Amino acid sequence: MVHWQDESFRDRTFKDEDFRGAKLRACRFDGCAFTGSRWSEAVLVGCSFSACRFAGADLNGITARSCSFLTCDFRGATALLGGLLEECRMTGSSFAEASLPGLQIQGGDWSYASLKGLDLRHMTLAGAVLQEADLSGCNLERVDLRGADLRRALLAGAKLRGADLRSAELEGVDLAHLDLRGVRLDLEGAIHLARSLGVVLE
Repeated sequence: MVHWQDESFRDRTFKDEDFRGAKLRACRFDGCAFTGSRWSEAVLVGCSFSACRFAGADLNGITARSCSFLTCDFRGATALLGGLLEECRMTGSSFAEASLPGLQIQGGDWSYASLKGLDLRHMTLAGAVLQEADLSGCNLERVDLRGADLRRALLAGAKLRGADLRSAELEGVDLAHLDLRGVRLDLEGAIHLARSLGVVLE
């Protein structure tokens, strides 16, 4: 079982590596490949991953706290059986074709991340920063987005039925052509919606 602290790696390949049950603290990875790696029950605290590749990685049961994954590629990664990302920076990372319905997200910065087309139903994204994130085509039905920062996020074609957008920052978000049945809005959000529909408020 891997136990690393304050280790640094650059341009290393960990293809199909078994990190199950690993304990990593304050480790740094730059340009590393974790293709097909397995992370079940691994615990990461304060680790940094920059431009790393997690294509096809098994993230079931992973716990990452205060970690950063900057411009990382999670193409085809899976988190079907749980996992926790707590206050992590996911800025600019891509999750194309990933399957994450069992993932728990607590806050964190997902600015500029690409989550296009993902099924995120019933997930909690309350308080998360999603500035200019690509959520187009996502299934966001009944997602908790209370207090999330969605400024200039792309939501074209997203399904939002039953989502909770109270206290969310919606500047630059086009809600006019979305199915908003059952969506929960506070007064500020309702005003933003009205303006998106061309309503003149006096």
